[in-house]
Amino acid sequence: MSDYQSCPYCDRKAKDSVSSNWFPVYTCLECDTKYCSHDGPPCPECNSSDYGEYDKVYS
Repeated sequence: MSDYQSCPYCDRKAKDSVSSNWFPVYTCLECDTKYCSHDGPPCPECNSSDYGEYDKVYS
């Protein structure tokens, strides 16, 4: 598991809020692309819907 400053795919950053200051980063199980919910699923590179939720972006 890794923590990121921004999404590795689209550079989206998490915003501070009362309810949450992070969002998950998905890892495609077909091509290993890391992306956030803003970009998919499905995977923006290979269109696969198989993913793991291992990493997070924190504000």
